[in-house]
Amino acid sequence: MDTTWRKLLRVLARKDILSLCLMILAADTVAGIIAPNFALYATGIGATMALVGVLTAIEGLSRIFVSVPIGMLSDRHGRKPVLVAGMLLFGLAALGYTIVPNAFWLLPMKALVGVAMVSTFFMGMAYIGDTVASGDRGLTIGLYATFMGSGFALGSAIGGSTSARWGFEGSYYLAAGIAALGAGIAAWGLQSRSSRAQATTTGRQASGDAWALLTHSKPLLAASVANLCNNMWYSGLVASFFAVYADSLGISTAAIGSMFALRAVMSTAARLPTGLASGHLSARRLMVIALALAAAAIIGIQATSAAPLLTALLAVEGVAYGMFLTSGQAFVTHQFSDELRGTAVGVYSTAGGIGSTGGPFLLGLLAQIWGLKPVFWAMAILIMIGIGVILSITDPAPATQEEVAHAS
Repeated sequence: MDTTWRKLLRVLARKDILSLCLMILAADTVAGIIAPNFALYATGIGATMALVGVLTAIEGLSRIFVSVPIGMLSDRHGRKPVLVAGMLLFGLAALGYTIVPNAFWLLPMKALVGVAMVSTFFMGMAYIGDTVASGDRGLTIGLYATFMGSGFALGSAIGGSTSARWGFEGSYYLAAGIAALGAGIAAWGLQSRSSRAQATTTGRQASGDAWALLTHSKPLLAASVANLCNNMWYSGLVASFFAVYADSLGISTAAIGSMFALRAVMSTAARLPTGLASGHLSARRLMVIALALAAAAIIGIQATSAAPLLTALLAVEGVAYGMFLTSGQAFVTHQFSDELRGTAVGVYSTAGGIGSTGGPFLLGLLAQIWGLKPVFWAMAILIMIGIGVILSITDPAPATQEEVAHAS
């Protein structure tokens, strides 16, 4: 334990890693301020329920289209400029919410949020891979993910109280200020490191690298499929249908809110231990454990109607989500060299964006046809397929830039 604490303090003593963690804390604080009450704000300025759904989807769609280009950009010009720009985009989007003339103008603002998420949350992983030795990488990613989860919880609390006192616009001004602070921290504390890929990758070759990387690298393909399942289970099932299912059982809105609060706490609490465990167990094995735990929790949820058991199962699902978030990031970060890491993270993020966008649509369609309970079974089966893809990889050798160039 003393060794772990010493290692933790050594990592945090690094100016750039502390700055990165504070930056991502600020980023997810902004997300926490905006996300919980966004639908109320949108409907308040004239959005229909259908438009609210489109606004939710546009964020995922923007991630699909920009993740790979942003990853390649960071490979060629370094992570720091992308991270700083991402924080500034969070602030710009938050300010944009306060000046839109009608609800339709929220569409480009939500697209900006998607770009900002890729530029910060995912490129922060690539920065860790570039600058942290492999022996400390799992701990650092766990620490990074813990700051991330803590930021969302903090933002949710701040956003609720600020909105109640100064209105939604007041909370968005606060979010913009926090984003600017995060950008300043990143600009001050992060290292400026030019990727070697800038000197060795041509524009035409880079444009094909992402898909050559996906088809050539079985580990990235497996991780991307797993991340697609991860985002489908959260965005498509937990975020979209758990509350509806609990409400159908007669559970109060307040109780459902408490269930989600506990889930968030458990998810955050699982991240640092997972990062530490990745130093002893393979990140791939931890991903499989997390996916299996999620599938078991999802099957259990549809099989019970008791509020205490539902609460416990949602907490287990939260642990699985925190484990997967950390181990998936560690897995992708470890597999690739500096020249390709941003592109690989972009492909991984794209898969998550597809899950976040297509999951609610697909599972909503299944719920309309079959009802709620079969959707839980369908999601559990998809997760098991993801596990099968991961386990089918017998030798997840890291890909090199030369291998990908040859493949493309």
